[in-house]
Amino acid sequence: MRELAVVHQLAAKDHQVGEPGLYSRIMVIVDGNIPSQGDDESCYLTPVAAPKSGQGYYTLTRADGAERPAEISVDEAKLSQQDSEVTTLLEAYDWMTGRGFSVAAQSVQVILISNIGPCTGCKARLRIFQDDLVAAAKDAGSAVSITVESVYDTPEASLDRTRGSKIPTTYGYPDAVRTPYDISGRQGAYWVYRLPSLQ
Repeated sequence: MRELAVVHQLAAKDHQVGEPGLYSRIMVIVDGNIPSQGDDESCYLTPVAAPKSGQGYYTLTRADGAERPAEISVDEAKLSQQDSEVTTLLEAYDWMTGRGFSVAAQSVQVILISNIGPCTGCKARLRIFQDDLVAAAKDAGSAVSITVESVYDTPEASLDRTRGSKIPTTYGYPDAVRTPYDISGRQGAYWVYRLPSLQ
């Protein structure tokens, strides 16, 4: 909940200057250990990624990067290649392959936290990331269970929009589960979508 508040705080600043955008970060919980800022020994919290910060392997537009799935159009991939999720996915993957699998004994829970749910292109990127993690665990000889989730707190579970001038996309997951919280008297709810297990 605290990390969800952090991304909302940054997004609110953008709204004040008329440039709203999707901020995101990833929390990697290893064997139940929940990370805090700067903790990267036994669990991990990526830096908050801002809108238009995406680059690297998960753009779906690079010849040396993740392959674009057939259901994601070239235009959708290009329009969303700089989305904040692109950066956080690579950060989390690099930590998992560099340290995470060596310290994880039983479980890894990866949570994509954002102020609004991922667009159609970024939902595909999250699935590819999950595939990559499962393959990397196998390569590392790790038998840990891997869970990947998306957490956000818009009024609706999903929202259909048009990107650019003509590309339809859906932010969030229609079948996400509304999850209430009560922390120190502060009440609310957020959406949680768990990707189907690949193990």
